Amino acid sequence: MVYPRISGLIAATFTPYDASGALDVSLIPKLVTRLREQGVKGVFIAGTTGESASLLLSEKQQLIAAYAPFNDEEFNVIVMLSGTSQQEAILLAKAAREQGIYGTAVTAPYYFRPSSVSQLVEYLVPIADAAGDLPLYFYHIPLLTRVDLSMLDLLDQVRDRIPNFAGIKYTHHDLMEFNRCLRFDGGRYDVLWGWDELFLAGLAMGARGAVGSTYNFAAPLYLRILEAYRKGDMDTALLLQQKSIDFISLYATYGGPAAGKAILSLCGYDFGQFRPPVVSLSPERKQALRRDLENLGFFSDIGY
Repeated sequence: MVYPRISGLIAATFTPYDASGALDVSLIPKLVTRLREQGVKGVFIAGTTGESASLLLSEKQQLIAAYAPFNDEEFNVIVMLSGTSQQEAILLAKAAREQGIYGTAVTAPYYFRPSSVSQLVEYLVPIADAAGDLPLYFYHIPLLTRVDLSMLDLLDQVRDRIPNFAGIKYTHHDLMEFNRCLRFDGGRYDVLWGWDELFLAGLAMGARGAVGSTYNFAAPLYLRILEAYRKGDMDTALLLQQKSIDFISLYATYGGPAAGKAILSLCGYDFGQFRPPVVSLSPERKQALRRDLENLGFFSDIGY
């Protein structure tokens, strides 16, 4: 099977919790409506941004069911199935197929890690089988999984083993490999760019689609980058990309992943706190973050 390439932005969504830290799917429709209005083309749920490693199997199943009604030809829902448990991934692949969402994704196991591409492929095959005709993406994020295998070798080996393998969510800095993956076998596979702060670089290397956490609240900024790039206005595209770099550079100061969820809250979508061990921002730190963002002109840049 050859699947169409995704074009545009896919928001890697945060998982919504109530004040007690329990999953609260009632918060999802408001955000999805906003994303669709802004021109975002879909969501990537239960991934890194969605705290996949901190979720129960039952919570992931609830997320699939909650997002499924929003999946259609204009808006793709992709779920990350698992990171460490093949059996859990199989169960979730079946749930994704039954609920009728667009596609699935899997990372490399990051505790007992595969040491070769062939070992990784053997891990993926039963999961892909369980997904049926749904596209399966491999989520390449060696910074977190510590599995840095050749993606070209992966594409070569899955070609005859996994008919529903759609491509790669590429969250890595090897732009040369990224471009070669895009051109592999005549451009057979969809390779989605995964570094928000290097969005323009991904476009320059051939990306058509991208998955990112900051698209939850800053999609208008990235769509302006995309528009400027397509017009050949590289000066404007670079200026806008620098705005992305500047606000993302605040993340380290404000606790890394927790900063993104705090910004979402400042934009009117309170999805609760991150689960431990991530430390969420105190009210005082959140207000300090707001001031820093205001000084950057962030809220006007994203249309809030």
